[in-house]
This record gives sequence, C-alpha cells and structure tokens, in this order.
Amino acid sequence: MAFDQALAEEKLLQWEDGLKAYRLPSWEDLPALPLYMDQVIYLLNEYLALFSVDGGEDKQVTPAMVNNYVKSRLLPAPVKKRYGRMHLACLIMICLLKQSMNTGDIPRVLASDASEGEMREAYTAFTAIYHSAAGEHVKAVQEAAAPVKEGKMPLEHLIFRLAAQANLSRQLAAKLLRLEDDREEKQDHE
Repeated sequence: MAFDQALAEEKLLQWEDGLKAYRLPSWEDLPALPLYMDQVIYLLNEYLALFSVDGGEDKQVTPAMVNNYVKSRLLPAPVKKRYGRMHLACLIMICLLKQSMNTGDIPRVLASDASEGEMREAYTAFTAIYHSAAGEHVKAVQEAAAPVKEGKMPLEHLIFRLAAQANLSRQLAAKLLRLEDDREEKQDHE
C-alpha cells in the first residue's frame, strides 16, 4: 500500500510537535473544587485529546467508564456524586495505563485506596515519567523516520517498527507486573 509521502511527513511533524508541547496537568493544575461527572468527563477528554486517534472526535472517557472504574474499585467512589483532585489524577493515570496494560493489572501499580498525599506523589511521579518518555519517544521516532523522509524506506516499515516497539514494551511491562507472582510460584515449588 502506498502512502502519500508529504501527508506522512506532515503527520509525523504534527505528532512530534504535539508531544513536545503537550503536558499532563500538574497536581496543582487539577481543579481543587469537587466536580460533577459531566465536568470530569469534559476535563479528562480535554487533557487526553492528544491521544485520540481521530484528533479528539472520539471520547477517551465516558460516564460509563468512570462508573465501571468505581464499581471495580480502580477508582475511589465519589463523595456526594462529586469528584476531586484525587479522582482526576487517578482517572488520568488509568486512561493512559489502560492503553498498554490490562485493566485488571492497574491495581498492581496504582492503589485506589491511597491517601491524598500518596496519590499526589504517585501522580507527580507518573507525569514526570510520562513527559520524559514522550521526549525519548520523539527522538526515537525522528531517528526511525529519517529514512522514510529521505525516501529510502517505505512508511509501512516505520509503521511495522512502531507497532513492534509498542508490542514489545507492552509485553515487558506485563512480565514485570508478574514478578511477584513468579516469586511466589517459585517459593511454592521449593
């Protein structure tokens, strides 16, 4: 399948520029006042619009998703139908983590029963790591895309490479999440 070279280069530049400029909101930037569900959904979709495949038309978060996260105890229950900073931070992390992890594995790295101080610390670390990884990703994509831009490699090969890297990273994260299970299984066999 042949791709439009100019359109591909434009999309690559848009992605790079978007990632370079993008910042997850800091803890302090999250609203301090409790919000109702529709306000939470609006904000989360704004915060996560960069990660929408079609440029923001699809919704990253829906009320049903939030309700399911509460029911499954991934997210603390709202207080009088209102969601605070802890909820927003937790939802941002859940939405980004679920892109590369099974939802059932998220509690292994994100405790919904954490105190506000613990959640703030986790969210602050998460955003710092995410921004660092985004910078590394931009550099890696620029390097990998150079042969495409020079006409020495078809765009399909770059797509294959990016898909392979995503798969390999997801697999490694899943294996690391299972370390404790492996240790316990090893002890049971001894």
